[in-house]
Amino acid sequence: MHMESALVSTAVGATMWGLSGTSLGAALPKIKKEKLPLMLGAGAFVFGAQMLNCAIPATGASGHLVGAVFLTALLGPCAAFATMAAILLVQCLGFDDGGFLAYGANLFNMGLIGCLCGATAFRGKAHSPLATMLLALAASVAALQLGALALCAEVALSGVSALRLGDFLTAMQPIHLAIGLGEGLLTGMLLTLAQARAFSWKTLTAGFAVCAALLIFALAPLASTAPDGLEWSLERAAAQP
Repeated sequence: MHMESALVSTAVGATMWGLSGTSLGAALPKIKKEKLPLMLGAGAFVFGAQMLNCAIPATGASGHLVGAVFLTALLGPCAAFATMAAILLVQCLGFDDGGFLAYGANLFNMGLIGCLCGATAFRGKAHSPLATMLLALAASVAALQLGALALCAEVALSGVSALRLGDFLTAMQPIHLAIGLGEGLLTGMLLTLAQARAFSWKTLTAGFAVCAALLIFALAPLASTAPDGLEWSLERAAAQP
């Protein structure tokens, strides 16, 4: 769901920068410095996971982990949102993945919405493995559906694309439902594993760093080359008569 700047107008892009920036400014003072090492490790893991696109059967599209719900369950919403802001900024500036004008919209769609969904699902208390799986699934599906809906609204309000909103929504929502289901299952499994083993923060941080290196250097070259959910949806919507 990394949106390029060509899809948003200056007014919409600036507005989303303002909304996301204000939210980030409110979140930063609430982050405990003790969480910083785990934020770095978990952030590196999510960064690596976002590079690993997986094909979605029978669609011709691919999807990848967004990670906001996972980070929220692990770190809390404020630390998770700051981590997502850093991930998306590095991708934007260092890898040309998501435009600078669209950064505020991408942070809102992929970060803020996902963190709010994660915070709603995971409210501090411990959950059974089954409850963790179900909550992760529900939060991930909600985050992807609401994020896709917000993206469509931002494109429509920008008025810089000839895409019809109905066609775009019809393409975006089902494919991101599939991606959300996959993300929910993966998120639930990761959180259940972390709970079952009761890893220390130091162990988790080291484990995430190792997994990030494996994802980036060993598995990312094997990622699917099929268009991601947004690219696939744009192609489908543009092809409508």
